[in-house]
Amino acid sequence: MNIALVYNDVSRYWTVGSYLKRVLADQDHVNICAHCRIPEDTGILEEQNGLDLDLILIPDSSVHYKLHHHQGKLGKAKTVFWISDLHRPDWAKWRLQMIREFKYDHIFYAQKNFKQMILDCGYEEYDTTWLPHAVDPSVFFPMLHITKRYDIGFVGYMNEKREKAINTLQEYMRFKHFHSVWAWTANRCINELKIGFNISVESDINMRMFETMACGIPLLTNKIEDNGMEDLFGDKEEYMLTYADVRDMKERAVRLIANPSLREHLGQKGKEHVLKNHTYKNRMNTILATLRMDVLK
Repeated sequence: MNIALVYNDVSRYWTVGSYLKRVLADQDHVNICAHCRIPEDTGILEEQNGLDLDLILIPDSSVHYKLHHHQGKLGKAKTVFWISDLHRPDWAKWRLQMIREFKYDHIFYAQKNFKQMILDCGYEEYDTTWLPHAVDPSVFFPMLHITKRYDIGFVGYMNEKREKAINTLQEYMRFKHFHSVWAWTANRCINELKIGFNISVESDINMRMFETMACGIPLLTNKIEDNGMEDLFGDKEEYMLTYADVRDMKERAVRLIANPSLREHLGQKGKEHVLKNHTYKNRMNTILATLRMDVLK
């Protein structure tokens, strides 16, 4: 199987494109034909077309371009775009422009409640599939020798909602905010926490949820309504604790800190569930199965 991965972040090894590249590189029957810095360089893909491409996959990237090809010019190759970020209007604008101006064979979208945005760009329901984020277990994993230096914390950028939550939780426990850390460094930071905290930007199911759970760290996250939490985790309380408001957040954080056995139970169950169901290999197989192509071994 010949697959072209087209994404701008080749040097950023903590992005979806790099995670998928690692998954595909482990497969003897898969040939990664291209991982392009500039998707607009159509000459790259036209040359690769001579290698009989089966799939051209564009994972969401920090810099976005559209394929400058007319339908059918790439031969039998299926063209796929996996959109990660539609939960912020400024991020969504250019992504939606991409899929309007070039008709991909299939669109996968990471945030379930933004399906209508895709349909409004001229796609039929059978051309679209919800495909949430995931985790690379070769990057995020338990580090049993690492001391739990902090009661609770998170890795990520700061916003107003997160700042308010931190100010509240700091009154009760040692809170740590790690910023500008990525991949294996982020993994070590998460492993220094007794509890992984999360508050989504706009009811989005973000990468850090899966990454925290893959580390075996119990997750405390805000309740996310109508965006696929039940589909992904079923009975959520088996794998994590969720909170609805500030009072709920404080009560559950304190309960977790005071109960090591509950932390251990949630951490183990969450890790098992994520590694079984929510890795990038799982996601890549969903893409391939949707396109009726051979899945990975």
